[in-house]
Amino acid sequence: MRKTISIKITEKESGLPVKTVLSKKEGLSRREISRLKFSDGILLNSRTCRVTEPVKEDDLLEVVFPEIDSIRLGYLPEKPEILYEDEDVVLVNKPAGMPCHPSHEHQGDDMGTLLQTYYDGQKFTIRAVGRLDKDVSGVMCYAKNQPSAARLSKQRSEQVLHKTYYAVAKGIFAKKQGTLEYRLEKVEGYKDRKISDEGQLCITDYKVIQEYGSNSLLEVSIRTGRTHQIRAGMASIGHPLLGDSLYGGRSNAIARPALHCIRVTMKQPFNGKEIAVEAPMPQDMQNLLK
Repeated sequence: MRKTISIKITEKESGLPVKTVLSKKEGLSRREISRLKFSDGILLNSRTCRVTEPVKEDDLLEVVFPEIDSIRLGYLPEKPEILYEDEDVVLVNKPAGMPCHPSHEHQGDDMGTLLQTYYDGQKFTIRAVGRLDKDVSGVMCYAKNQPSAARLSKQRSEQVLHKTYYAVAKGIFAKKQGTLEYRLEKVEGYKDRKISDEGQLCITDYKVIQEYGSNSLLEVSIRTGRTHQIRAGMASIGHPLLGDSLYGGRSNAIARPALHCIRVTMKQPFNGKEIAVEAPMPQDMQNLLK
């Protein structure tokens, strides 16, 4: 079970930003606060919040620490789990908790860096094709050269490169198969996306594979590639993914959103050969279904 700290805001702390309360009252460093922010581990009155947001008297501030945080700056697995590779492309099984490419918050602890290190000495640069959220596991595609990256990006836009996901969602679906259409908008200062008429179009297909008590195992595919498309879409119909605290699926049974890219189908960028690879469902999601 993940460790949670609850802080009841007093009159003395009223008006202070969240990050100041965490620093002064709990002694958390700026780096620790940043890591918690990007793992959705800071909640104000049971919702995710900005660390610059001021608190009020009687607010409840909660800090949820990751159950397992094995991927740290300076530490990477010995080698990537390669599912397929040729001279132009490599597909790997990305573990949950590892970003797919470097970012401001993740320099050196991402899958792209791990691959580049693994291929050290070979004269090519690894380029991510699409992305998976840091806490989403499964098949991730990388190009070994710029022409491959360009052709694979075109395959993505034309749905030739296609991803299939497994997800565990809360609740029992009245409609066991369907297509969701909605629009997602990014809100400045917040990590989650909101449903909005002004947002980008999302089209998500889902099918219930099996029901486990009050939860459902889904097969999901997306016709558009938007950030948080599956997570926000399922939450919008009242079925957030288990473990997804950002969208209302908070659970002690799993420490991250129960979402895994199980399969990628595509064509070799130059000879057109059909490529299909699968990544087995990770143990934490298997445990949910027992």
